Formats: sequence, structure tokens, C-alpha cells
Amino acid sequence: MCGIVVAFSPREPTTLASVVAMTHALRHRGPDDEGYLVVDGQRTWRLAGADTPMAVLQDATASRPQGMAQHHANLTGTLLMGHRRLAIVDLSPLGHQPMRRGDLHAVFNGEIYNHWELRAELEALGHEFRSRSDTEVLLAAYEQWGAQCLVRFNGMWALAIHDAKRSKLLIARDRFGVKPLYWWQGAGGEVVCASEIKALLRHPRIQARENMARCAAFARSGPQAWSPETEFLGIERFPAGHWCEFNLAVPNRSAAQAFWRSPQPANDDEPFDPRNAESLSGRYLELLDDAVRLRMRVDVRFGTALSGGLDSSSIALLVNDELQRRGAGRGVEQQEVFSSIYRSAGLRDSDESGFIARVSARLGVRSNVVEPRACDVASAHERVIWALDTPPLNTLMSSWHTFGLVARRGVVVTLDGQGADEQLAGYSRYVRNHLVHARTVRVVDEARAIAARLRGFGAAVAEGLAGHAVRRVAGRRFLAALARGLRMGGDPAPTVSEAMQEDFATHLQNLLLYADKTSMAWSVESRMPFMDVRLVEFLASVPSSYKIHNGWTKWLARHAMAERLPGEVVWRTDKMGWAIPEREWFDGGPLEEWLASRIAGSAFAREILAIGRVSAARVPLSVRLRILNLAVWHEIFFEQAGRPGRALGRDMPLISPEVSR
Repeated sequence: MCGIVVAFSPREPTTLASVVAMTHALRHRGPDDEGYLVVDGQRTWRLAGADTPMAVLQDATASRPQGMAQHHANLTGTLLMGHRRLAIVDLSPLGHQPMRRGDLHAVFNGEIYNHWELRAELEALGHEFRSRSDTEVLLAAYEQWGAQCLVRFNGMWALAIHDAKRSKLLIARDRFGVKPLYWWQGAGGEVVCASEIKALLRHPRIQARENMARCAAFARSGPQAWSPETEFLGIERFPAGHWCEFNLAVPNRSAAQAFWRSPQPANDDEPFDPRNAESLSGRYLELLDDAVRLRMRVDVRFGTALSGGLDSSSIALLVNDELQRRGAGRGVEQQEVFSSIYRSAGLRDSDESGFIARVSARLGVRSNVVEPRACDVASAHERVIWALDTPPLNTLMSSWHTFGLVARRGVVVTLDGQGADEQLAGYSRYVRNHLVHARTVRVVDEARAIAARLRGFGAAVAEGLAGHAVRRVAGRRFLAALARGLRMGGDPAPTVSEAMQEDFATHLQNLLLYADKTSMAWSVESRMPFMDVRLVEFLASVPSSYKIHNGWTKWLARHAMAERLPGEVVWRTDKMGWAIPEREWFDGGPLEEWLASRIAGSAFAREILAIGRVSAARVPLSVRLRILNLAVWHEIFFEQAGRPGRALGRDMPLISPEVSR
């Protein structure tokens, strides 16, 4: 939705020019509006920027700027806030930020999906509202409940609230870390935070330095977006599900506090019960449907990223249902869906165009598709790295091109399927854990059923059977130690629910980061119904016997959609995800020499390879892609004079659709 910047420096006041530069680095996250707050003791200034609409300057609102930042560049303060707005809800000047309500000011990135319901509750308590913005609801909720208001929000957010009466600064991030927030703390109580690292690097006190230990770990095992550490020394991720309050009158380093904890894993000893299965399936569909409905509360055009799998197809179906309800008696709006496909020769193993076409035909949606080409990778890849701030696992070409297509159609919000696999047991590794803990009298039949129904799960079945035998003889602890010694790439010892909980808190963080950064790079907001807190807490309580059943993963979700989506989509026997044909491009393909030359030409890549004592020619493609991403990351953020970066947002050339119908 937006980009935020906060700088508190009690001993060395920050200039407005510095915060303007930081906020400008986030322009792609909010091209529709811009605003600043400067606080120095009892004095407060609200200022506009070059992208502030004239209507904001003319309307007599509580948040109305008192002047232009460009005329006060040398103004200093102990606390400054900057905001870039992607206007989605209440497009009027009343949505301008930093938003003021009495003695409070807030900068907010994200969305409180249940703000209508909270507004009604607060009005009953005597609060009045001027706008339809969820940010005004945030401020009223803070007035009423203080920091405890966070537990009432169903949404995604990174936020900061300046409470002038109490001389406090509150910073918080949503339960699951859907919206990014990075921070830096100084020894004198300074704190600087922003939606992206590139903004932090424009603060005069923060120097860009490589975190070599983290870079080496990335080369070995990939990104860890759940870790506080980043590849930049001294810059950390603000933890998901936490808040932190700073006393502006008595500055000191502060620690974040949790306001939400993951539910305990379900009891996986509970057997499958057909009657309970129907009840759970109905509740799952009810919660997912309402999560979709809430995320369609927008004042701009929206669409759906459709991969052709069960999760995104389910969301597209439920979007259609809500459009039908909204349009009853006056015509139904046609839904827009967006997809990356690979129909060229040699790339069909990554292609889901057939499934996408079936779902699109069944739902009657307008399908927009694009095929990323090898010749476009080099230029797009540098923008991806700049957009992400930290190096990703692969090239991310499918998500990058899909959101580029979304932007071309003038769509501002998409509903996407992240988070389903980690809650519904969608990955093959959960099959392994399932078989390890299956009842001995049933384990062979379970393995046969899975092998018969699901393609590409053979290795997981074999590991599960072997792990079952080891656990029976030597116990879970020995099995876990054996898996570590054999470098199996995951622990087969936990139950399915335990493994999913671990993945939800770790692996999923990478995917959430990719979704936010690749969408916001195009000035598009990605919303995720499967990350609705009600659905998350419900699915955490469902035993795995309803998620892996009768040879099928994600059984509960498949059963819920069995009568409403094409059978070949619901009962797909493969799992592709947002696939990218990287092996065809880089191993003997048109990008093989480019990949080798980029790595060979990077002194930083050679340094990382030397730390790991490996040769680029002798490591798997997955490792070479990580080394490539590190090399390009280092070049853009450290080697290029002035960190010029790459154009993002509406300054980028738009991606042309291959087919639009």
C-alpha cells in the first residue's frame, strides 16, 4: 500500500532533506502522495512533497501540510516521519499521511481489513470519523486501547505512531510479517526504520557494509527472511508480530515485544472422521470466503494472480462469488486474472497455461498472460535485485512479469495464494513426515496411495518409509540426528503439524518478502487471503489427518472445492507452483554464458566462493544462481557510485501481454 520512514535522533537532529531523500527511495511503493512530519520539542511541522496532490494542500483537513518540504530542506528535528502513498481506500485528501488525530500522528503501510467493523465498534464508544480510511481507524483504536489495539486488527501492516501527549513513539509489524520493516538502532537511543533497506542507506548515520557471515550463509543455504540479520551489517528486520515503544523524553535502546504467538501445533494423533471432515471443510470454506471478501474492500481496480494451481484458483472462484453478490440485479463485473506461462519449445515443464485456461473458462474471467523470455532476464534481473534489497533464492521472473502485467492493465491490488501450502500440507516434505508418524499397520497402504496419486513424490515416500522404520527402532531424536548427518535438507522427525508450524515461521517468510517486493516494485499491492488471522488460527487447530488423506495432500482444500472447480485442477497429481524454466535457460541454454561471465567478473562472488572453498563450475545451478544474485546485489548496492539503483514503479517500461482475452 505504501512506504514509511521514521528517524528518531535525540542528540544529533536529522535534517528534513535526509528524510526526503530516504522517502524518495520508496516512491515506487507510493506514487500517489507524499508527506512529512518534523518534531523538535514542542514544535511540529507537517510538510508536503513534490508528489503531494494539490487537493491535499487545499482541503482544510487535520493532516493538511503547512508548507512544502523543498522550501524547508534544512529544517531539523529529533523525530521525523516520511510517507509515500499508494491510494487504495478513500482516495480523497482525507487519506493523506502522516495522518493527524488530536495529539497523534501516524504513518501506515498496509491494510486493516476489518476496519469497517472496528469503526462501528469505536463509534459506539463515542469516536467520530471524517474519512473512510483505515488509518484513521488505527489512530482511534490506539486512542481507545493503546498498543493493545494491535490484537484487534485483521490485516497486514508496518506502522509508526507519534503520541505527543505521552512523548512516545510506537512501531509495530503485522503478525506474520507480510509487510516489510527494517530498523537500525544507535548507541545513543537513535532509531531509524523504513519499509526498505535502500531508504535506510540514505540516512547520513547509516553506512552500507556487507554482513559477510550472512552473505556466506546465503550462498550455502539460501535466504532467511525470518532472521533478524540481513546482508547489511547493523540493519535488521523488525520482527513480525511485535511492537516497540520508545520514550522520546528519555531516549534509550528498546527491545521489541510480541503481541501474537503461533498457536500450538494440532494433535496429529487424531484419526480421520468423515463427519468431522465435512464440518472442518465447511468452516475452512466459510473463513476463506470471508477473507477474500474483506480483501476486496478497495476503491481501485483489483485482480487475481492465477497460477493454475488449487490455491489461486480457489481465490479466483471466491472473488467471482463476491462479485456476483455485489452485482446482484445490476450486472456483474468481470474479474481480471494474471498469469505467467511458458509455451515455447523446451519450456513446457514450467508451463501451467492449460490449467489456467480451464479455470478461466469455468469462471468466465478476463485472462491476461505473459511469457517471460530468456532475452529479457538480464535487464529485469537487476531491477529485481534492487527491488528486493537482499538477494533472493532465484530469478523470480514469473512473479516479476506477472505483476508487471498487472500494472499494465491499470490494476492496483491483487489477491494471491501465498501461505496455503504451509498450512494445508502442500509440499512433498510433509508426506515424508506423515509417513514417519503413520500407524505401522497403515504406513505401507498410505505410501502406496500417495505414490499412486501424486507425481514427483517418490523420494519423499521412500524417505518417509525409511524414517518410519528408524523412528520405531531408535526414536525421534536419533532420526533427527541421522537426518542432519545425512544432510537430508529437512527434519523428518517432527509431526506434520510441527513441520508446518516451523515452515510457517521460516520458509514462508521468504515467499511473503518476494510477493511484497515484486508487487510493490510495480506499484501494486498483493493481498493474501490465506494469511487471514482467523484462517491461520483455525488451520493450525486442524489435525494433519484432514490435510493428508487417502493419498492426497491438501485434502481439506481439495474436498472443499471439489464441486466448484475443474476436476483436473482440484485433483492435480503434480505440484508446480510459480515455476521458472531456469534449468532450460541456464544449463546449456541461452543464458549459460551470461551467468558464467557475471560470476567470473565479480570480485565479490569470487570472495564468497573462496570462503566456501568451492568452484562455480562445480556447484549445482541453484548455488550458481545464488552466487549470481549476490554478485549483482553487491554491484548495485556497493560498487556503483552513489548507489544509483534501477528505476522502479511507474517509471519502468510496462510489460506487454502475450495474450489478453
